[in-house]
Amino acid sequence: MENTNEFWSDVSAIAVCPVAIVAGVAKGTYDASTDNGAFVDGFSAAAGPIIKAARGFGAEHGTTITKGVVGGAAGALGARIVSEGIKRIIG
Repeated sequence: MENTNEFWSDVSAIAVCPVAIVAGVAKGTYDASTDNGAFVDGFSAAAGPIIKAARGFGAEHGTTITKGVVGGAAGALGARIVSEGIKRIIG
């Protein structure tokens, strides 16, 4: 059986990657241009904690996320079935 917490950990990390990359580029560029360190050091200092926090969130709340996704899908499907049923009854 797949470890859903690991799955949501990966999904959460991927979801925040754009933010982490932008933060890393900004910090890395600032550090490199002001002689505060190498670009890669600044990039890693900003992007690393964001991705680590997202992974932790996904791992910790994976069960809740799964329940929300499944519940939302079931609710949408149920609403669709009821809607189609009413359309058939009415006309």
